[in-house]
Amino acid sequence: MRVPAGAVILSLFGSALLGCRGVAAALGPGPEGAVQADALVSALAARFGPIAREPAFDALRPKLARSALVPSRVFDDPAVWPRRQGDERGVEFEGRLAGGVYRLGLRASAAAPREAGDYRGLLGLRRTAPGRFAWSVVEELAVGPARPEDLSAALTALFRAAEATTAAEAQAQAREDFPRSVAAFSRLVAVEELDLRRDADGATAVRLALRLRPDGIRAEAPRYASFLEKYGTPIRARARAEDVSGRAWWLVEVADNRWTLRLRVRGGSLVPLEGPATDRLPGELRVSVDYATRMGPFRIGLRGLVARVGLIRTPGEKALIAHFLEEPDWQLPFLVEPLMRGPLRHPFEGDGSALSYALEGQTSGPTLLVRRYRLAIRENWLVRWLGGQTNTAVSEFRGGAESEADRFSRLCLLALRDDLVELLTRFPTPAGPRPPSPPKPVGLALLTLFPHRR
Repeated sequence: MRVPAGAVILSLFGSALLGCRGVAAALGPGPEGAVQADALVSALAARFGPIAREPAFDALRPKLARSALVPSRVFDDPAVWPRRQGDERGVEFEGRLAGGVYRLGLRASAAAPREAGDYRGLLGLRRTAPGRFAWSVVEELAVGPARPEDLSAALTALFRAAEATTAAEAQAQAREDFPRSVAAFSRLVAVEELDLRRDADGATAVRLALRLRPDGIRAEAPRYASFLEKYGTPIRARARAEDVSGRAWWLVEVADNRWTLRLRVRGGSLVPLEGPATDRLPGELRVSVDYATRMGPFRIGLRGLVARVGLIRTPGEKALIAHFLEEPDWQLPFLVEPLMRGPLRHPFEGDGSALSYALEGQTSGPTLLVRRYRLAIRENWLVRWLGGQTNTAVSEFRGGAESEADRFSRLCLLALRDDLVELLTRFPTPAGPRPPSPPKPVGLALLTLFPHRR
């Protein structure tokens, strides 16, 4: 599982601003907390290298990149698919840390992750009709002994920290408790605004604005900096989460490399952005996304991409499941959209497309970070053109920026790990009895939505 480097940097840096000792302590009492923090962040860092790819894996990557929107290119390629039966194709991936290097390869049947940092990926492709296909992906990354409820408690502690401090105090505490992390992240990310404002309802409105500064890493990662400038700077995006009554629960806006998050908390929980702060987050949200960017000379984007997002919040599993069932309003070059009506509508027909992220606690073994997605494709020549534009960006990234991005992300994550371990060693939480996670059907709800045929 490769979390995009920019997302890693932004999310962890934003957490470190308010996290301080309360968030770190939520990972576990006594020495257990330092062990769990070490395993968790080290598992994420391991996926950023140094990486050794087996030849077959290295040969497969560009084929899959070129075929993401044109699956027919690889559907009948026997070098891609160890499993081929009728209209079903499948391949599995395995990754693990060995000898200080993260090794990635193809397997006929990949082993389940057992140690922190172990990875298993299952990629499936099904032909549903002539010129129509469906991708399915399941990825699992072992993140060590930290349980889903521990990480949920850390998020609650983060929200409580926002309620109990001022912006200036939070940033000063972050510099004291996370000196390595702040120094590492700040080379790419600048905090332009942190506003913690109490209101008459006893809630705290949080506004956090971060700006990506590619010039800050140009000396050490020139190709990654140039890639961010070329492909990150043109992005304009807005995502708004609402409940069934239309009340907003959070808002994210992106423009000119500035990422702004708005949310509101009370008692360690999210509450609506406006109005009474008595309600708690419902089990289902509607997230609406607007997105625009530039590909070559063309400005492309969409408005009103709607995801119906369900939340799973059991002690042994924390997950969000997004279903995309409504076609957005596309913004494409002149005359392109009318010629693509069928292919553009296809991903939202029937069961639609879906994406999920989950933390799954196991009855034995490590907690898993799991990503699943399903995407339906209907090919035509314009979809092939769009796929070519996407492949150009992927090729540019892998042509040099990828290794620099991985190295920078790994350094940031290791800085965060070292700060967490030192903090929990100096200020351990008193140990006490903690009940084990109850048994659960591992990912049952998700597996019914994202079947993977072996």
